[in-house]
Amino acid sequence: MKEKIQKLIKRFKELQGDPASIARGVAIGTFLGFAPLIPLKSILILFSTMVVPSSTVAAFLTTTVICNPLTYVPLYYLAWFIGNLILPGRASWTVLSSTLQRIVEVGFSESLSLIFSVGFDAGLVILVGGLLLAIIPALISYPVALICFTRIQKKRYRKHILEDAKQ
Repeated sequence: MKEKIQKLIKRFKELQGDPASIARGVAIGTFLGFAPLIPLKSILILFSTMVVPSSTVAAFLTTTVICNPLTYVPLYYLAWFIGNLILPGRASWTVLSSTLQRIVEVGFSESLSLIFSVGFDAGLVILVGGLLLAIIPALISYPVALICFTRIQKKRYRKHILEDAKQ
């Protein structure tokens, strides 16, 4: 695990380009990594990094770090929790368990309408919660990434100057 983390850090350090562009990519990746939009993340990254000139690679790397099989459950739980605070009663445990109980008791066609109803409400709660959850980390990630990538670029420049001076 330690080796994988070091390899990931190395990948970030090897990113080329304008530090501001890379930082914007990190911010986009952070936002979309926290947002509960798994089937759409790649498309949204490509679209977002074209609209806001930024590093697509940085966005993909950041999203992968944040949203991966180890983090799905905690991220979706936090999204549900926050969304349930904003939209109370739409997808609470009480509503979900009572709906499941009713599904067992009713016929097939009625159970489908219950499933779609709860599915829409739960999806809405998770989406609202996830988008709210994503805002603060995305806003914080930009200046932090900008500072980090500016320092990395300065180190590369100094190293390049020293190598040229030796020749």
